[in-house]
Amino acid sequence: MRSLFIAVALTLAVSHSAYADLKKLDKVKAAYMFNFTKFMTWSSINSDPVNFCVQNDEAFQQFLTQLVESRPTSSGASIRIVMLDGKQSCTFAYLIENDDSLVNLATSTIIISDLPNLIDRPAVFTFYEENNRLRFEIDLAEAERLELTISSELLKVAKIK
Repeated sequence: MRSLFIAVALTLAVSHSAYADLKKLDKVKAAYMFNFTKFMTWSSINSDPVNFCVQNDEAFQQFLTQLVESRPTSSGASIRIVMLDGKQSCTFAYLIENDDSLVNLATSTIIISDLPNLIDRPAVFTFYEENNRLRFEIDLAEAERLELTISSELLKVAKIK
């Protein structure tokens, strides 16, 4: 549990100066998202880069790109941050709006969202605020459907659904 928080803090410290106009909460979310890839494995991974799709937020997409630049996932795969436009295959998708973007995603996409109830299917990771702190929930049924292996360290700091 401690190592996740240390990883988030170090990740934020490295990119503190860039994108000062991006909200602190969004920077913390970006750090968590990157670190999710460090504390889990998934069966759909191959030698191709992991596509991390971001919905409708160019500043966040650019910040996340800087954050993960030349940092691999736990499996060693490189990460590529792209805007969600329905034309690319997404390993991960960060959704901030409940629209038809979800319908166009492959059923194997690992969804991260701020929204508790998505249109078509649940997010594996859902961010929420509690006592002025960013928290996240993990939907274990969705994680199991996607054949994800999530470390016990990550499960300890999450609310389990």
